[in-house]
Amino acid sequence: MEHSLLALPDIALFVEVARTGSFRHAAARLQLPPSTLSRRIAAMEARLGVPLFLRTTRSVALTAAARPYFDRCLEVLDAAERAQAALKVSHAQQALMRISMPVDLGVEVLGPVIAAFGDAHPGLRIEFDLSARAVDLLRDPVDLAFRIGKPMGDRLVARKVGDIDSGLYAAPDWLRGVPVLSRPEQLVTMPCLDLRTGQGSMAWRVGAKQWDAAPGPCVLAANSVGLLRKLAQEGRGIALLPCHMAEPAERAGRLVRVLPEQPTPVWPVYAVTAGRQVPQRVRLLIAHVKGALAAGGRSWD
Repeated sequence: MEHSLLALPDIALFVEVARTGSFRHAAARLQLPPSTLSRRIAAMEARLGVPLFLRTTRSVALTAAARPYFDRCLEVLDAAERAQAALKVSHAQQALMRISMPVDLGVEVLGPVIAAFGDAHPGLRIEFDLSARAVDLLRDPVDLAFRIGKPMGDRLVARKVGDIDSGLYAAPDWLRGVPVLSRPEQLVTMPCLDLRTGQGSMAWRVGAKQWDAAPGPCVLAANSVGLLRKLAQEGRGIALLPCHMAEPAERAGRLVRVLPEQPTPVWPVYAVTAGRQVPQRVRLLIAHVKGALAAGGRSWD
């Protein structure tokens, strides 16, 4: 087997000489000196113990013993070409990157950032899988996932790319109809909107107070921050929202920050892969996202 593998380069030389019927023409096609080609074929004949060519001053022809060998060599080279073509197809398939993330994170934050990365890498196709469902990176056909909060699981690799600041928000008309909020303790008596995640309700931390879920009477819950923002604007209670998602409505007068002096959670954003060894394009995308979030001026880390 080892000797056969070592002979593979000479097989290509042998086939080219047989096809052209000339050492000179074959050498020109192979970009080799004719003397080198002649020496390599002679060494091949010595190794095989069989003459391969009948040489005259004007032509080169296969010997009778070499004809079946030539046919088998053509099969070897054809298999090599098919293997190379399969490699090219595989490489083209690798130019597809599948990325999973929550809907709101994709729509409001990362979608445009990742699309800009695609603009800078022609030939790369990006597929977004936007869902509250946490994909199984070890089984699902996903190259990369972005998650808010560090994912559980020892077999996954999570790289932090930024932080999201949060705040409490409500509609101004609704706030005018309830007692003035000045302390976190008052939230337990106020209608609150519960944000659901794949692991359950999002915890609230307001100042020194902390709750496993929205603290007040909760009759509405959703796994979409965008929906909770809309419900808060309609006067249906207090929502804990990412600041960058609430700020446009706040500037338009549709939302007001509640207890702005009280600290609220900072949610870390992680890029998650199935292992530490990832393709270069995935590493570059993670770096691009981290850099874009750091430069975004929206309380990103």
